Amino acid sequence: MEPFLFAKDQLSEFVAELMSRVRLYAPVPRDQELRFDEVKTPDEVVLDYRNTTKPPKMVLFPQTERMIAFAQEREHFNKVLQVPFDEQPKAILGLRPCDARSFLLFDKVFGAGKYIDPYYQARRKSTLILALACTHPRPTCFCHAFGSGPYDSEGADILMRDAGDAYLLEAVSEKGAALLEELGLAQADQAHLQKAAELEEAAYQKLVEIEPVEGIERDLEDLFESELWAEISEKCLACGTCTYNCPTCHCFTIEDRVLSGGGERVRSWDSCMYPYFTLHASGHNPRPDQASRWRQRVMHKFEYLPHNVGLYGCVGCGRCVVNCPVLLDIRQVLRRVRQERASKVES
Repeated sequence: MEPFLFAKDQLSEFVAELMSRVRLYAPVPRDQELRFDEVKTPDEVVLDYRNTTKPPKMVLFPQTERMIAFAQEREHFNKVLQVPFDEQPKAILGLRPCDARSFLLFDKVFGAGKYIDPYYQARRKSTLILALACTHPRPTCFCHAFGSGPYDSEGADILMRDAGDAYLLEAVSEKGAALLEELGLAQADQAHLQKAAELEEAAYQKLVEIEPVEGIERDLEDLFESELWAEISEKCLACGTCTYNCPTCHCFTIEDRVLSGGGERVRSWDSCMYPYFTLHASGHNPRPDQASRWRQRVMHKFEYLPHNVGLYGCVGCGRCVVNCPVLLDIRQVLRRVRQERASKVES
């Protein structure tokens, strides 16, 4: 299918059309920051941005969600009431390719294998992903280390490309193609296709050279007992910023809450950086210090997940690099892993 096109000054009209069809999420100003949230008015959507501090994973994996509710009535005390799954049609507009790619990992973790998460699955199946190619990657971006890039379409249903005074829209999936057919947009002309190609080439020229991540899982195999983790974690504050701002982190906790007249079971994001994350009821903690917690974070993302689901637990968005209060750079961590492995081989 040939790309479609709409002028940038028609963005509000395009957003309004999407809002008439689905519950729409996009980058919007909220609480003095730009973040992904449900769109209230068509003119509040901002697509001219570098990247948001927080990823859009909350659309498919809410920070807090009710799983079931408990009734407390005389005849059926603590009766479990199933909470309806969120199957309302939704769309995420304007997320970067790295964020769209992160959903591929979520699909593996929550939607494949022996255990299926019905809450995630309901949202995923009812959500359309309109990714926006990245024309201005930051120096902290390293998506290309994973074989991806600022124009990667994996994980998206539609890829939008900047074409100067317009956006080009290309179908990636059947769902995306169906929507573009229904919207009745104009076909892209040669001039806009040429401009989009020029911007794409310029975007790739801005990427910082970095070693590919491929194979890092083999370097990690013999480093479980390494002193490297104590070195890396020495300045870590255990604040959890890296995990909460990560598009692929998916650790959670579940708790039952007593409410007036009943109760609820709630799932909330959690972080492997927190001391209480692995604390047992007995008082024993198998990860008693920040060194063991950093070891878990790195090995989970770059060894366990590749072995278990075939994907790394990182997409190179650089949010953890930008937002870490002590400048603990995951790219430098991976370099140290390779150096440590090389020194072991030499010895």
